[in-house]
Amino acid sequence: MHGLVNRTVEDVRKEIASRAAMLPLLLVGLDGRSGSGKSTIAQRLADELGASIVAGDDFYRVMEEQERSSLTPTEGVARYFDWERLRSEVLTPLRAGRPATYRRYDWGTNRLGDTVSVMARGIVLIEGIYVTRPELIDAFALAVVVLTSDATRRARVYARRENPPTWIRRWEAAEDLYFERCFATHRMWCAIDGTSG
Repeated sequence: MHGLVNRTVEDVRKEIASRAAMLPLLLVGLDGRSGSGKSTIAQRLADELGASIVAGDDFYRVMEEQERSSLTPTEGVARYFDWERLRSEVLTPLRAGRPATYRRYDWGTNRLGDTVSVMARGIVLIEGIYVTRPELIDAFALAVVVLTSDATRRARVYARRENPPTWIRRWEAAEDLYFERCFATHRMWCAIDGTSG
């Protein structure tokens, strides 16, 4: 992506640690396309920094599959993930110094499942596609995008065997639109190469 400084995971770890030393709470957003390595990098950072992770996948929107499969790319960007719930149940309370409590999306039942609590202290990493969308970007003290070649990302996505090719193509069309029209490149602190993630 044009205009982004590329940094290593270690660079990002040091920057997060430096900023967190001065604040009671540091919210960090990690965005990127499916298969880019976001979750792996977030877990590495969390392990090294003692950070909490909130997975964007926990905010997949509950809806009937027929409705989901009929969404256009524009509708998908707006509705695949329940970003309003991420904002109201996690970002808003944490920024106000209150614990966040939310229910994780259950991929097996297409319902909300287990309740998760996150304390409003230390470092909280929020990772997932769409988490730094324009409606949410202001919540983060630091925002990073994970970039990986399309070939590597697609190989990872297909290797998971979680979705049929028709669904993957539909999903990618929404991701393409998000990164072309909605993604706030100028608001990102840096990009990380997710090839090894």
